[in-house]
Amino acid sequence: MGLQGFSTEGLVTLAVDWSGVQTPIGWIEPAIVALWITECGLPGAFDARALRPTLVVAADPLLFTTAARAALAQGMLTGWRDERFDVIIPSSGQRIFTLERSAFRLFGLQSQAAQLIGYRPDGAVWVARRSASKAIDPGLLDTLVGGGVSAGESPTQTLLREAGEEAGLTQDQTALAVGCSEFELWRRVAPGVQNERVTVFTLTVEPDWIPVNTDGEVDSFLCLDSTALERRLAAGEFAYEAALSIRAAQAAQAERATGATLSKHGEL
Repeated sequence: MGLQGFSTEGLVTLAVDWSGVQTPIGWIEPAIVALWITECGLPGAFDARALRPTLVVAADPLLFTTAARAALAQGMLTGWRDERFDVIIPSSGQRIFTLERSAFRLFGLQSQAAQLIGYRPDGAVWVARRSASKAIDPGLLDTLVGGGVSAGESPTQTLLREAGEEAGLTQDQTALAVGCSEFELWRRVAPGVQNERVTVFTLTVEPDWIPVNTDGEVDSFLCLDSTALERRLAAGEFAYEAALSIRAAQAAQAERATGATLSKHGEL
């Protein structure tokens, strides 16, 4: 999921020298290569004409921060958040250091996120409308709760932290959430690449429960039946990641329903 339409054409692979091995961790635009070489004093060994152009840098958080701050000063990066994510080796999931989260898309680094699909007992879905002041996807519809996984956290820990702030869910309510799916997405964004591993949770809330936002990141909430949800998904009213997360939850539900039906008829 998330691969449709994604191409690395025109991008440069960003790799780190990890235990003597050139290990890919992201993708960058050619303009960012020039920034790395100019601002970080890298040797001029980069070959832009190679079949798969790769910029290899030291696995040094100070070096990455220097490049990120230079991009910020030159207007290539906005929305510095003073929040750190874990930089990982995508092929193994190994954490190597932490970095300012706003630099992840610029460098095409893989981040993690948690998304919660909130259902009423009648099957209607609670969704949030993102604040108009959000740096990414302002004003679009979103899942009930969603957030990037901060350094040192797990997706479950992120969900427990974000659920109260974004929707007013209690710890006892959130503890009933069930992980139903996980997927990776890649897409070109301006500037850079969104490279993310998303863990999707589902939760059925009480019939009379109403979400309340406390962190200013949500403008309003809507409760949509299946028809209204499909209409708004088809119209492109949801943030990209939110739409994929809802589809992943729907697919997991359909798979469970099929399994239950087969089991009932003695075919498993």
